[in-house]
Amino acid sequence: MLLRLWFLPVIGAVIGWVTNLLAIKLIFKPYEPIEIPVFGFRIQGLLPKRSKELAKRIGEIVEQELLPKEELEKELAGLEVKDEIKERILEMVDKKAKERIPPFIPENFQVMIIDFLKKMVQEDLDPEIDHLLEKVRNRMINETDVAQLVETRVSSFEMRELEELVLKIATKELKHIEILGGILGFIVGVGQALIVINL
Repeated sequence: MLLRLWFLPVIGAVIGWVTNLLAIKLIFKPYEPIEIPVFGFRIQGLLPKRSKELAKRIGEIVEQELLPKEELEKELAGLEVKDEIKERILEMVDKKAKERIPPFIPENFQVMIIDFLKKMVQEDLDPEIDHLLEKVRNRMINETDVAQLVETRVSSFEMRELEELVLKIATKELKHIEILGGILGFIVGVGQALIVINL
């Protein structure tokens, strides 16, 4: 009798654990729909079945909640790249001028010519760079569809890659769900055993 009473919680724990394990597997698999001929319906993993809808929703959430256009505008406005651009342009002027100035010109004259060119370019650089950066910021804010970019990126994931990614992030939590299924099954089995005792 005692063995039978222990049997119910153990079976309950196994059923609870296996049920949760299967439920987790069914989030991802099968990747392609499988026909069940006897019952007349198709079975497919939740993520593969709703991958397009999921990608679209992730894109919307990223654009609306994580990276709204106002935040993107602030981030772009705070980028300090102007000095780097100026420095790079002047380096290019210096390099190209040295390559193009004929070697028969004395070195001190070469230095004077290069300095003159760099000074001339530098005078017009600030407003031009400001204008260019403003144009880039405006295009990024007004023409970049963050939701569409994210949706396209998520859609391009192979389902196997997506499964690996989710498992990397949530392996511990999914394992806890499996164990919790076993614990709940065990508790239900104990309840059944208590009912059997009292009958």
